[in-house]
Amino acid sequence: MDSETHFSIVFNIYGGSNQILPNATSATQNYYGDEAELEKDDVSKDKEPALSPEARRLFSYINKVEDLRIYLVQIAECTNAVELARVIVKMGEREPKITSEEMVKERFISLFFPLTPLFVSGKTVSNIRARINNAWARRPRKRL
Repeated sequence: MDSETHFSIVFNIYGGSNQILPNATSATQNYYGDEAELEKDDVSKDKEPALSPEARRLFSYINKVEDLRIYLVQIAECTNAVELARVIVKMGEREPKITSEEMVKERFISLFFPLTPLFVSGKTVSNIRARINNAWARRPRKRL
Protein backbone atom coordinates (compact mmCIF):
# COMPACT_ATOMS: atom_id res chain seq x y z
CA MET A 1 0.00 0.00 0.00
CA ASP A 2 1.26 3.39 -0.96
CA SER A 3 1.34 5.98 1.83
CA GLU A 4 0.72 9.45 0.48
CA THR A 5 0.55 12.65 2.42
CA HIS A 6 -2.63 14.58 1.78
CA PHE A 7 -2.87 18.25 2.57
CA SER A 8 -5.99 20.20 3.24
CA ILE A 9 -6.13 23.83 2.12
CA VAL A 10 -8.96 26.22 2.91
CA PHE A 11 -9.12 29.70 1.41
CA ASN A 12 -11.57 32.20 2.85
CA ILE A 13 -11.10 35.47 0.96
CA TYR A 14 -13.40 38.37 1.77
CA GLY A 15 -11.70 41.18 -0.15
CA GLY A 16 -8.28 42.69 -0.44
CA SER A 17 -5.47 41.16 -2.46
CA ASN A 18 -3.88 37.82 -1.66
CA GLN A 19 -0.86 36.02 -3.02
CA ILE A 20 -0.90 32.23 -2.92
CA LEU A 21 2.54 30.68 -2.65
CA PRO A 22 2.65 27.04 -3.81
CA ASN A 23 5.94 26.27 -2.01
CA ALA A 24 5.01 27.81 1.34
CA THR A 25 4.55 25.52 4.32
CA SER A 26 2.05 27.86 5.95
CA ALA A 27 0.63 31.34 5.54
CA THR A 28 -1.89 33.18 7.66
CA GLN A 29 -3.42 36.57 7.05
CA ASN A 30 -6.37 37.85 9.05
CA TYR A 31 -8.54 40.86 8.21
CA TYR A 32 -10.82 42.53 10.73
CA GLY A 33 -12.61 45.40 8.97
CA ASP A 34 -10.37 48.43 9.32
CA GLU A 35 -7.68 46.73 11.41
CA ALA A 36 -5.28 43.90 10.68
CA GLU A 37 -4.40 41.49 13.47
CA LEU A 38 -1.29 42.71 15.27
CA GLU A 39 1.82 40.59 15.33
CA LYS A 40 3.41 40.01 18.75
CA ASP A 41 6.15 42.54 17.91
CA ASP A 42 3.55 45.19 16.98
CA VAL A 43 1.69 45.14 20.31
CA SER A 44 3.86 47.89 21.77
CA LYS A 45 3.23 50.23 18.83
CA ASP A 46 0.55 52.91 19.09
CA LYS A 47 -2.56 52.17 17.11
CA GLU A 48 -5.56 54.27 16.28
CA PRO A 49 -8.74 53.45 18.18
CA ALA A 50 -11.20 51.08 16.56
CA LEU A 51 -14.20 52.58 14.82
CA SER A 52 -17.57 52.39 16.53
CA PRO A 53 -20.29 50.18 15.01
CA GLU A 54 -22.17 53.35 14.02
CA ALA A 55 -19.12 54.67 12.16
CA ARG A 56 -18.55 51.34 10.42
CA ARG A 57 -21.94 51.64 8.74
CA LEU A 58 -20.41 54.33 6.53
CA PHE A 59 -17.99 51.75 5.05
CA SER A 60 -20.57 50.94 2.37
CA TYR A 61 -20.15 54.51 1.10
CA ILE A 62 -16.50 55.27 1.90
CA ASN A 63 -13.77 52.74 1.13
CA LYS A 64 -10.68 54.32 2.66
CA VAL A 65 -10.39 54.13 6.44
CA GLU A 66 -8.22 57.27 6.51
CA ASP A 67 -10.88 59.28 4.66
CA LEU A 68 -13.60 57.89 6.90
CA ARG A 69 -11.70 58.97 10.02
CA ILE A 70 -11.34 62.51 8.62
CA TYR A 71 -15.06 62.68 7.84
CA LEU A 72 -15.93 61.35 11.31
CA VAL A 73 -13.97 64.17 12.97
CA GLN A 74 -15.75 66.75 10.81
CA ILE A 75 -19.14 65.17 11.49
CA ALA A 76 -18.56 65.04 15.25
CA GLU A 77 -17.78 68.77 15.30
CA CYS A 78 -21.11 69.72 13.67
CA THR A 79 -23.51 71.57 15.95
CA ASN A 80 -26.37 72.12 13.50
CA ALA A 81 -27.91 70.84 10.27
CA VAL A 82 -26.20 73.46 8.08
CA GLU A 83 -22.73 72.37 9.17
CA LEU A 84 -23.61 68.69 8.76
CA ALA A 85 -25.05 69.34 5.30
CA ARG A 86 -21.79 70.99 4.22
CA VAL A 87 -19.80 67.94 5.32
CA ILE A 88 -22.22 65.58 3.57
CA VAL A 89 -22.03 67.60 0.34
CA LYS A 90 -18.21 67.51 0.48
CA MET A 91 -18.43 63.76 0.94
CA GLY A 92 -20.77 63.56 -2.06
CA GLU A 93 -18.32 65.48 -4.22
CA ARG A 94 -15.43 63.16 -3.32
CA GLU A 95 -17.04 59.76 -2.83
CA PRO A 96 -18.60 58.17 -5.94
CA LYS A 97 -21.07 56.04 -3.95
CA ILE A 98 -22.65 59.12 -2.33
CA THR A 99 -24.80 60.49 -5.10
CA SER A 100 -27.10 63.51 -4.92
CA GLU A 101 -30.05 61.10 -4.73
CA GLU A 102 -28.50 58.92 -2.01
CA MET A 103 -27.46 61.76 0.30
CA VAL A 104 -31.06 62.89 0.86
CA LYS A 105 -32.51 59.47 1.64
CA GLU A 106 -33.68 58.82 5.17
CA ARG A 107 -31.55 55.69 5.58
CA PHE A 108 -28.40 57.68 4.72
CA ILE A 109 -29.21 60.72 6.85
CA SER A 110 -30.08 58.58 9.88
CA LEU A 111 -26.54 57.15 9.84
CA PHE A 112 -25.30 60.53 11.12
CA PHE A 113 -27.54 60.84 14.19
CA PRO A 114 -25.32 58.79 16.55
CA LEU A 115 -22.21 60.51 15.15
CA THR A 116 -23.26 64.09 15.98
CA PRO A 117 -23.09 64.48 19.78
CA LEU A 118 -22.79 68.30 19.65
CA PHE A 119 -26.08 68.90 17.81
CA VAL A 120 -28.19 71.35 19.79
CA SER A 121 -31.36 71.47 17.67
CA GLY A 122 -32.79 70.59 14.27
CA LYS A 123 -31.71 66.96 14.34
CA THR A 124 -34.49 65.62 12.12
CA VAL A 125 -34.34 63.90 8.76
CA SER A 126 -36.49 66.52 7.02
CA ASN A 127 -34.45 69.44 8.38
CA ILE A 128 -31.11 67.86 7.44
CA ARG A 129 -32.48 66.89 4.01
CA ALA A 130 -33.52 70.50 3.36
CA ARG A 131 -30.08 71.78 4.41
CA ILE A 132 -28.37 69.19 2.16
CA ASN A 133 -30.50 70.28 -0.81
CA ASN A 134 -29.59 73.93 -0.13
CA ALA A 135 -25.87 73.17 0.19
CA TRP A 136 -25.91 70.98 -2.94
CA ALA A 137 -27.60 73.73 -4.97
CA ARG A 138 -25.14 76.38 -3.76
CA ARG A 139 -21.93 74.39 -4.23
CA PRO A 140 -19.44 75.75 -6.75
CA ARG A 141 -19.58 73.67 -9.89
CA LYS A 142 -16.56 72.48 -11.82
CA ARG A 143 -16.17 73.97 -15.25
CA LEU A 144 -15.46 71.74 -18.21
